[in-house]
Amino acid sequence: MPKNYDPRPAATRLAAVQAVYEMDMIDAPADDVLASFAAERWKAADDEVAEEMARPKPELLKELVRGTAARAADIDAALRPAMTGSRTVGDMEQIVQAIVRTATYELLARANVPAKTVIGAYTSVADAFFDADGQQVKLIAGILNTVARNVRAGEFAHPGETA
Repeated sequence: MPKNYDPRPAATRLAAVQAVYEMDMIDAPADDVLASFAAERWKAADDEVAEEMARPKPELLKELVRGTAARAADIDAALRPAMTGSRTVGDMEQIVQAIVRTATYELLARANVPAKTVIGAYTSVADAFFDADGQQVKLIAGILNTVARNVRAGEFAHPGETA
């Protein structure tokens, strides 16, 4: 592991997906779910290093969860072109929806994070829920690649080309 590696963004994205999933499952507002996460999850660890590795970055977690909730219409609009046939975002499993919606929020709102980083990060989150060789992980990667190419076309242009 690189010396300056910070595992907290990965833990934060996983936690954000879990929070978005919970919001959808119990129809709860973002701040209620975030409060529940703070109160019930990530209790202080005995080892400070273990705590830092497991604990998400609070401000990033809040941004991802609140932003995904607040921009739901924009997110679903960005996802629509990535759906095949008559399939809609609502047709997907709840956890798949949570992953692609949270990732799409990040693609829309966090331009400082490269699109390929976002795609890789959320594909890794999908690996936590599904068999890495499974169709869900491939579906998620394909959807995010399409969304990223649509909302961040400039990052995918070849040198000398314009998007």
